[in-house]
Amino acid sequence: MYKIKFLQILLGTIIISSIIYAQDRPFLFTFTPLNYNANSTFLNYETAYGQGTFEPIGIDDFEQTVGFQSSLGKYLTILEHSGLAFTNRITRFSQQTEVLANLLNTNNHDILDFSAGAGFLHEYGGTNVLISRFMIGRQFTTWQMYSNLVFEHAFSTGRDPFDVVTTLGFSYNLFSWVRAGVEAVGQDLEGFWEPDEAEGGATLYLGPSLNFIIPKTSLNITIGGGEIIRATHSTRLSEAPRPLPIVKGNGFIIRNVISLGL
Repeated sequence: MYKIKFLQILLGTIIISSIIYAQDRPFLFTFTPLNYNANSTFLNYETAYGQGTFEPIGIDDFEQTVGFQSSLGKYLTILEHSGLAFTNRITRFSQQTEVLANLLNTNNHDILDFSAGAGFLHEYGGTNVLISRFMIGRQFTTWQMYSNLVFEHAFSTGRDPFDVVTTLGFSYNLFSWVRAGVEAVGQDLEGFWEPDEAEGGATLYLGPSLNFIIPKTSLNITIGGGEIIRATHSTRLSEAPRPLPIVKGNGFIIRNVISLGL
């Protein structure tokens, strides 16, 4: 049932995307540094649908997100996005703001892109989270690979003192206007060696994506999705006043990102 529903929604997203026609947002969940020589700000609009999901990649049911990624000169980047989700006829909100320092940048002929910074997240469930992000990778002539390492500290009883979310994205230029990629996201990976991990165990996402670029414009669109795998299951019950929901079985998510450079 999940696979049939996933294919139907993915096909619909592709059709809608081709109508919209849709640098740079080559991945769904992995952020990359801006090429400040080309565009200093990108506005992003995202839509998603998922079941059996986990934050930060999404929430069950429908979600819309608006935000921007902006360079302040060569050395600082601001990430910001606000989300609106509809779950069981309840409207939920999220908000996230980060400031990153661009420590290495291939625009300056460095070997790697490397950025690091911190920020604040208000989750859909109402929990406030302090976050820090490390962004590393490299863009080559025909392909690129980037990874984000995000540390989270939730201000809530019963949550892990620190969570780590790891993302890895790879894309390859099929043509001058389209890139094909694959992306992986891991959360609570300590569940592989801690059977009583506080938030339910290790969870993984793996899926493909396509990035479409319109020549002579700064508009691009990324679509993709994949399966969410609950690799381990914790034996511990959350002590939080509003416990995290116990999700059993695997899930899926599809996501669509429209990005406009200014």
